[in-house]
Amino acid sequence: MFVPWFTKPDTEKKVLQIVNLSPDESWIEKIVDVHPMKQIAIMSVVQVCVFGFMLLCFKIIGVIFK
Repeated sequence: MFVPWFTKPDTEKKVLQIVNLSPDESWIEKIVDVHPMKQIAIMSVVQVCVFGFMLLCFKIIGVIFK
């Protein structure tokens, strides 16, 4: 199947990033410019959020299979 707009390299790269759920490369390169303590603070918040979500899932599973 021929799709003319998909044959452009930039468009193909963007579509593949969306399909693979991968972030833009320039966004990843900006992480290096952030101060290390800020990175630690942000990732600590992310870790607490993930842990809270995990506990919530355990609670939901416990209620469902009780």
